[in-house]
Amino acid sequence: MNNIHPTAVVDPSAQIDPSTVVGPYTVIGKDVVIGKNNNIGPFCVIENTTMGDNNELIASSFIGVKPQDLSYKDEPTRVVIGSGNKIRECVTIHRSTDVNVPTSVGDNCLLMANSHVAHDCHLGNNIIIANSTAVAGHITIEDRAVISGLIGIHQFSRIGTMAMLSGGTMVHQDVPPYCIAQGARSRLVGINLVGLRRNGLSREAILEIRRAYKTLFRSGKMLSEALAELEATHPCAEVQHLIDFCKNSKRGIIAAKRSMRENDDE
Repeated sequence: MNNIHPTAVVDPSAQIDPSTVVGPYTVIGKDVVIGKNNNIGPFCVIENTTMGDNNELIASSFIGVKPQDLSYKDEPTRVVIGSGNKIRECVTIHRSTDVNVPTSVGDNCLLMANSHVAHDCHLGNNIIIANSTAVAGHITIEDRAVISGLIGIHQFSRIGTMAMLSGGTMVHQDVPPYCIAQGARSRLVGINLVGLRRNGLSREAILEIRRAYKTLFRSGKMLSEALAELEATHPCAEVQHLIDFCKNSKRGIIAAKRSMRENDDE
């Protein structure tokens, strides 16, 4: 295969589309399936992975290697990656601990240098994870979330769609859709107004999300009471998703910061 550098080491069982380029000193192990027009840079390691089309791995990425979990016993688990993703230098994505449910990354995500996606995580589409952020095991990140740099996210947490985490945030519970979280002990500081506009939400939907945020996190009501009140108003699809996300939380929803002017009032 002319697109595979002669110094690369490729297991005979690996299935690689001829249009994919594999750079020097990359190692592709067994149980690997790689689709069309991928560009895999030098010094990468790929094991137990299914990858779609048009992905770019810059260099020194480790994809599908064993999870950092002491309970793991060499089961044939996997990583599944979609198409159109950009995976930068020294990114690690570990395979799952569950043979039935792979670690997964959707389409058109950007994982910046030194970011880590642990075992049993599930990332949606169009997600950005910035430099040196650690996504611990069993985390779900919904579509179009923006995760800034130097962040730690506690295992089993969830990050909602179009949420934004500010740099250096330490996330210990679920971050609701459309919200901004920040701080060493993360707190909500308002809605992600810029992100909502960039993603094409209508003015009416944004106004409903703003009102829902105030009802849920600034009214002083118990969350269960506020959720019931919102649901009775027959909300738009975006607010209904916010309601469902909060109702299905197992770790709990992070609290709102009350000691500052919040950006949804600007």
